[in-house]
Amino acid sequence: MYSMERPNKDGMPKAVRLGVKQPDGGWGWVVVAGAFFIHAGVFASTLSFGVFYAEFREVFQESAGITSFVSSTLMGTMLMCSPFAGALSNLTSCRTAIMAGGVISAVGLVVSYFARTMIHLFFSVGILTGLGLSLMYSPSLAMIGRYFDRRLATANGITVCGTAVGQFALPPLFQFLIDEFGWRGALLIVAGLMLNGCVCGALMRPIHLAEDTKEQVDRKAQSTGDQELPIVHVPFRRKVNETFHVSLLKHRPFLVFSVSMFGMVLGNSVVFVHLVARAQNLGVEKTSAAFLLSIMGVSEIFSRPLNGWLSDRRKISKVYYYMIGVTGVAIANLAIPFASNYKGLVVCMVVYGLFSGIVFPLAPVLVCRYSGASRISSGLGWAFVFQGAAALLGPPVAGWLYDATGNYDMSFFAAAIFMFVSVLVLLLNPCSTTSRTLGPGTGGLPDRPDGIVALSHVQRDVSSEDGIVVLSHVKRDVSSEDGIVVLSHVQRDVSSEDGIVVLSHVKRDVSSEDGQSNPGFRG
Repeated sequence: MYSMERPNKDGMPKAVRLGVKQPDGGWGWVVVAGAFFIHAGVFASTLSFGVFYAEFREVFQESAGITSFVSSTLMGTMLMCSPFAGALSNLTSCRTAIMAGGVISAVGLVVSYFARTMIHLFFSVGILTGLGLSLMYSPSLAMIGRYFDRRLATANGITVCGTAVGQFALPPLFQFLIDEFGWRGALLIVAGLMLNGCVCGALMRPIHLAEDTKEQVDRKAQSTGDQELPIVHVPFRRKVNETFHVSLLKHRPFLVFSVSMFGMVLGNSVVFVHLVARAQNLGVEKTSAAFLLSIMGVSEIFSRPLNGWLSDRRKISKVYYYMIGVTGVAIANLAIPFASNYKGLVVCMVVYGLFSGIVFPLAPVLVCRYSGASRISSGLGWAFVFQGAAALLGPPVAGWLYDATGNYDMSFFAAAIFMFVSVLVLLLNPCSTTSRTLGPGTGGLPDRPDGIVALSHVQRDVSSEDGIVVLSHVKRDVSSEDGIVVLSHVQRDVSSEDGIVVLSHVKRDVSSEDGQSNPGFRG
């Protein structure tokens, strides 16, 4: 049920669903449609902005390295400013952040119309427009995580499919606009395209989840317990953490996955830099060589939503499915140097698109798993920082390898190695490979950053008068959806050798999904 009350002092909108779980449908599909068009027009624009490269180089008479820095700065700013986008979403709403991003990105391109030097473009396109795109990109994915749970991979697959559609359609559109109106006129028209982000942002109806209420309760409890600490430092530090959720960087599963994504993006960025040049070295004409990236995009158009849907069938863990996708992309990179003709490169690009269509729909899903739905805005923000750093380093690393070897083979071999290493790094995460909530070596602390421990099939043996509850025969289970009991504010006091776990100060927040209490707690 929607609350029709007036906005409160925190700026809570009128139409906000109060204290619910992710609906997995309903208005969420409208949110998916809005996020799809944001990806088609925003993220795809950064991948297609290289069409302006030749025009900038001809007009400003700068070197290839300096001119290409405009596009790399645009991509890096969009990803690395994501923590600020997440903070703005936490302070206001994802809707506000996205609409603000549409205006800022359009202003950046309009200011670029008056550029007379390359430095002007670095700031107007690279920094200002990149900041606006950042405010639209990560909050749109965060809204998907707040509306979907069981169907999250399916929704993400549809959303990120917009990137593939835009990657296929925007380069010829940008070239047509440049031919008809010149690069300055084309930038003005693209600025109008960015303003459509405001329309998409208006579709992002805020939703207040039950998990948000738990976090507010935890915050109040922490404030009560911290009254003896210095008044000057504690509130500011807590406010920063509540806004940016810096504590996620101390959360082992989230940090391991972010480092793994760094290696994956580092390897994935090579194909966009050296594939066309590799094809031209084989004697392929420029138009056909450039079309290889479009072939990969067409393959992803079908692969991304299909694999998102398949991963929600629960036949295999999403983490394993993601690792299969990264391994497949690594193998495709290994195969590119051995392709001796155009047909071989086409096959490599089809395979590349099929497996990358597994990776990108599942990446936001796993970020949501490790950060929690209530912190997904900040979780995506920090994860995109790692991706942005990799996107900035990938092209120079590939260029250095070419300069050192004189061919492109080593660049693709290195890309495959980066991706294989990213899979190995992910194996360091206990929660990635088991269904246990409490991983070994964690000292009994829950892996989830919100302090919630999920226990299922619990038998309560003793409930003493001092408030201590003794549980035995405990099976820890995260993925199970039936019979899960969620406990918060848990202090584990004793873990004896006979398997008995003693918990004190236990607050039971949630029963199973059908609303019935777990039989293990009846009595």
